Amino acid sequence: MKLYQKINRLRVNLKYSLFFFALQLAIPVLSSNSYAQSQQQATNKPVESKTQKDQSAAEINTSESDKSKTTVFPPVTVEAKAPEEVTGYVAKRSSTATKTDTPILEIPQSVSVVTRRELDMRSVQNFTEALRYVPGVAVDQFGFDGRGYEYLLMRGFNSLTTANFRDGLSNAAQGLFFGSFITDTYGLERVDVLRGPSSVMFGRGDAGGIVNRITKRPSATPIREIEFQYGNFDRKRIAADIGAVSKDGTVMFRLVTTALDSDTQVKQPDAAGDRAHNERFYIAPSITWRPTVDTTITLMGDILNNRSQSSPFFITAPDGGFTKVLQSDTKFSRYNTNQSSFSYQIEHHFNEIFTVRQNFRHAQQGGQFRDLFSLGYNTPDQPTLMDRETYGTRERLSQTVLDTHLQAKLNTGPVHHTMLLGADWNQTNASMKYFEGYTNGFIAPGIDILNPVYSQSIPSPDLLVTHAKQKIDQLGFYIQDQARYNENWILTLGGRYDRIHSKDKDILLPDDPETNPNVKKDAFTGRAGLTYLFSNGIAPYVSYSQSFLPQAGLSSSGQAFNPTRGAQYEVGIKYQPVGGRSLYTMALFDLTKTNVLTRDPNDPSGFRSIQTGEVGSRGTELEARGEVLRGLNVIGAFTYYEMNVTKSNDDNVGKMPVQVPNTLTSAWLDYSFGSLGIPWLRGLGIGGGVRYVGRVFNDEQNTSSTPAFTLFDATLRYEKGPMFFSLNASNLFDNKYISSTFFGRNYLGTERTVVGTLAFRF
Repeated sequence: MKLYQKINRLRVNLKYSLFFFALQLAIPVLSSNSYAQSQQQATNKPVESKTQKDQSAAEINTSESDKSKTTVFPPVTVEAKAPEEVTGYVAKRSSTATKTDTPILEIPQSVSVVTRRELDMRSVQNFTEALRYVPGVAVDQFGFDGRGYEYLLMRGFNSLTTANFRDGLSNAAQGLFFGSFITDTYGLERVDVLRGPSSVMFGRGDAGGIVNRITKRPSATPIREIEFQYGNFDRKRIAADIGAVSKDGTVMFRLVTTALDSDTQVKQPDAAGDRAHNERFYIAPSITWRPTVDTTITLMGDILNNRSQSSPFFITAPDGGFTKVLQSDTKFSRYNTNQSSFSYQIEHHFNEIFTVRQNFRHAQQGGQFRDLFSLGYNTPDQPTLMDRETYGTRERLSQTVLDTHLQAKLNTGPVHHTMLLGADWNQTNASMKYFEGYTNGFIAPGIDILNPVYSQSIPSPDLLVTHAKQKIDQLGFYIQDQARYNENWILTLGGRYDRIHSKDKDILLPDDPETNPNVKKDAFTGRAGLTYLFSNGIAPYVSYSQSFLPQAGLSSSGQAFNPTRGAQYEVGIKYQPVGGRSLYTMALFDLTKTNVLTRDPNDPSGFRSIQTGEVGSRGTELEARGEVLRGLNVIGAFTYYEMNVTKSNDDNVGKMPVQVPNTLTSAWLDYSFGSLGIPWLRGLGIGGGVRYVGRVFNDEQNTSSTPAFTLFDATLRYEKGPMFFSLNASNLFDNKYISSTFFGRNYLGTERTVVGTLAFRF
């Protein structure tokens, strides 16, 4: 056996050993915890606890001497109601849009929530799968990707990293080539999607919006779950979610961990047929301490190690057609990352009026990446031989974010105000060494699309071409007022000022101002929205919001580019039946992004840009979520876009950007037979969904397009006592489709995926 095979097997064994070691540490805590064992789990999912200030003092039978040595905490009553209330597939409240606990009905902007129940019922395996049934969001435009990258478009704008938020803090740090933070969905409690410009609360971001990942954290009704999964492509995963609560209820603990070992659909089309392999290990401990009824402190940490050979790029034939020939080689491609983070959340209530919160996170990632890319077909004598080049990067990425705000609830006559005054700091550091494989004139062996040969000996690239560093500092100040008049009118106003200082450095070219810019910029953004609440649960609204996003580079005059700006008008209506468990929304929006880079007509070289470009996006979004009949849950989404380039010096004015579908439609139905009252059907459930994605253009001039496609999903589950079993299939009929064709490569869509899950909850 080769040395690297032994090392690989040792690494996998070590990960599973760590998993079981963590589990062994947690179980004794649970078995000795009488308080936690006495808690009744009214639901299979954790909820937040809520302290009651008017609780009467409990009688404590201790001696006087014991009293002098014992700290007595105020009594705590636990309610089965979360600040961000969730019922089945429907969340009724969210803090993502306003940083305050606000009913979704009162938010004057489009918000969708993917609950933990939905993630479980659909057996979501990666982050983009979680957003498949959300309006206004297109996922996987580059097809199947097992590396962990979270490709998505929001209202037509690329949101790969700009929309990445976690627990209300930016997680959108981006490396200089491949580096970006990735997500393990088993560690999430829910996903909040806020569509449209959102800089007034969160600072720099693109026009499409943000996706806020809410991490699992300690609960007063702790879940204890062990889960086993097996699926096609030899997918194997084991996971555990273990919680505990101290006897007096003031300290809560949670440990979430997973280990994954899987092949993928990326397969080499030769006789051996080797498949790309993925491995992942994730562990996330957290602890919450409530020293008093007014103070809550939560500490969270996580480690995520990801190893992937999946380079899902297929070479396009000379005539533009699809081939099954991989551009890369599974023995050579490496996408390896180690990321970790530490965060805390502190909340203190001074009185009924003032509350202060501080959230902090430091995250870091180290990555080693290596792959091949195509250079073009060789010569007329070898028209089917694709030349290739090796490249690799070593990257480091870190981000520190601190957000502090003061909330005040007060009245001015008939108007009730929820006011917010805050400041946040966001610093990103990135470094990269970029290598190419030109040693001794060697590039890489070409590949013949008619007779591909894989598993060749390919030396690692070792010619250092770029050694770069980047630092971005952002400091922002914001203010917001949610003013309620006569219990019906809600006016939401907010404003923000940001200062950004970015500094780039090229170690190999330290004196070149082009590669070593030092840029200072500032930006003002705002939001205004008006909502009217009818007594029957109908809430029409209108809003205006802005965003800004810094961009790298210098103009022809040597000046740094200004940030792009997003501005959106939105009108809509939300309906939540009184006492019901559903939510229906409709939104019409008109969104414009300015300061977009376009070719400088005065530059004869054609490489310079100026900021006169503009892109417009307007459309309609419909969404329905909830329990429409007893036991029958439904999710429905529809999106229609009219998106085009409105100003440009290139020949793409009036054209639609590439990879943006003009229509998205999806529907999901889930039925629990237990609602029929038949004993032998209790615990049985079925579900199914359909997704339609419209055609996309492959080039900026819109001369070619990739056809639309329709996919079907299904689920079957059974729950009895502490056991839960589900069988889920996505792309049930194994529709072979191409997501897009871009950069001379075809991006193959996700093939049929079948996953069986067996969970024990105790």
